[in-house]
Amino acid sequence: MPTRSALLCLAISTIVAAGRLGAGPVAVFSEKEFYALDALPAPVGPADPAEHAFYVAYGDDQANHPSFEKTMDLVNPPSWGKTISADTHGLIRYHPSFPGGFVCRLTLDGLLPDHVYILTLNGNPSLAGNSLLLSLVPGMSVERYYDFLMVKSDLRGQYDSGFGIFLKPGQYDVRCYVKDASDFKIVLYRDYFPFEVREPAPSPP
Repeated sequence: MPTRSALLCLAISTIVAAGRLGAGPVAVFSEKEFYALDALPAPVGPADPAEHAFYVAYGDDQANHPSFEKTMDLVNPPSWGKTISADTHGLIRYHPSFPGGFVCRLTLDGLLPDHVYILTLNGNPSLAGNSLLLSLVPGMSVERYYDFLMVKSDLRGQYDSGFGIFLKPGQYDVRCYVKDASDFKIVLYRDYFPFEVREPAPSPP
């Protein structure tokens, strides 16, 4: 497993690319494979058929200026995290069901300015979707998580972007974390919330 220093180096190299992303929607297939939908020239997207089907579905959804059905707060964590300030806050707006992945928008305020953060979905072995996430929590035998992207706050300590996160089909009941990339401490979180990833529709020939 990579060391924390190696992961931080990965964060910095990833941010070199991710920092060039605007506030437009981003299709995410791993920490190192993501596509800004508003990039010019328009990206072709992934070659894998299931991933490409999700990429197309997410692009169509965003082109129609979606109204998200669910909105929830992200708040300062309990004692197992760390508090930046009492004003640090976030919102997650999302579709509770989508083919091929989880589609949401994150709006974050009160972060450290010009600072790198890790966006994470974290499971629970007793709840749905834990086995569908990619990585084991260090020191745990069954609890899993997915660090899906590393991002940088702006000079006002804010971040706002939409995401389409490719995931395995199934039911999920997970937490959303915002982690400080310098020490991996959780600075914002949303406790367990459910959503569904449906089987992606095949792309037209």
